Amino acid sequence: MKLSQVLYRQHIGFMFKKHWMIQGKRVPVDTGVEDALKAKGIPVEDALEFVKDKPETHETLNIVGQYELPLPLDENHPNYKEKPCYTLKNTNVLLEGISQAQVLTKTIIAEDKLPVKIEELAQIAAPKAIHENVKKAILSANVFDCEQEKLPKIKDPARPAYNFPRILGITDRRRNQILTNRLLQLIEKSSDTEVTQTKYVVNDVRAQTTFDKEDDLFQFQDICNILVTSNKPVKHETESDIPFVEIPDLYPIKHTITLDMDHFYSETSRYPIKPTVNMRHPHTTWLHYNATEVGNLYETPVTQNQILGRSLTHAFTVASAYAKQLHGENVKDLPEPVYINCIQTDGQNYHFGVLELNTLNVDGNEGTKNVWYCKNNMQLYGTSKYFGGMPVLENYNPKVYGYINAFYNC
Repeated sequence: MKLSQVLYRQHIGFMFKKHWMIQGKRVPVDTGVEDALKAKGIPVEDALEFVKDKPETHETLNIVGQYELPLPLDENHPNYKEKPCYTLKNTNVLLEGISQAQVLTKTIIAEDKLPVKIEELAQIAAPKAIHENVKKAILSANVFDCEQEKLPKIKDPARPAYNFPRILGITDRRRNQILTNRLLQLIEKSSDTEVTQTKYVVNDVRAQTTFDKEDDLFQFQDICNILVTSNKPVKHETESDIPFVEIPDLYPIKHTITLDMDHFYSETSRYPIKPTVNMRHPHTTWLHYNATEVGNLYETPVTQNQILGRSLTHAFTVASAYAKQLHGENVKDLPEPVYINCIQTDGQNYHFGVLELNTLNVDGNEGTKNVWYCKNNMQLYGTSKYFGGMPVLENYNPKVYGYINAFYNC
């Protein structure tokens, strides 16, 4: 037999646990030392509180470039007003579309009719090389661009629960930016130097106008994706014997429907170009319709009528802000009309309009009215995509470029 060390009869781990349980139930004995110390005025501190780490206090440093936190939206905010303001932003549309826009802006419409000078310039045929470059611009915006982003989910009304595979491609915002800038670049190249030197082109500038209508306060906040300004105000010769679409009656709907009520706003209007700039006069404003950004307040699909109303309110915003910069915030009937050209596009369909702003007194339907000349739903092309591994452009319409060129050179 091999001799070995004698083992303990008690397991050391089990004994330690039992001893810990017994000692843990002991009640501390009050020795009276704490009372004696307090009687002599000697402070006594808890040992657990004494060994705790004290939090360090840091001073707040004002770092150069640090942005200030936004103020809370309460009654102490500098822009707070008790009277609510009905606000229309560039991402919202009116429920009744063009009819509601007519009521809000007190505007009559000349459908499928533009000023004489624009119609004459649009009939001038452009060289074949120009149209070839326009086709290349369309393909560049829809096919050749390298952006790969998640496109909106595909929905089938017959199968609402079916999940289609996500598609990567070029977003509508990117397509509109590329195509619009390329078209404007082609027009500037083909135009006379005397014309281009009298114009400025600015991108993504904000315009804001505030006005009263029937004791209610309204504010239109819009973004000009491209704003072309000139060294003198644009003028148009219009015909007098045109059949106009009069301002409709929206009853039983009120003209404030689908407009947000806001208590935080600035009552002053804002035109994006300072009055000290020589080429500050608005000439043509471009408005992009991006289906992923613009929608109804109640999340219903945007209709064609609502898209047309968006053009009118956008042109009214820019023109009225410019008029208030010239004549002051309280101007009503203008001494002379303010004209502005407007082009709205989703990258394929184009809507052309010219606003003749005569008054900012939009109460009622009597007296001086504003006039909106428009030509809508002109398609630049049918399809632009890859087919059989080849880029294909079908049903190109050269008339659209003719009107864009006419708007720039009028």
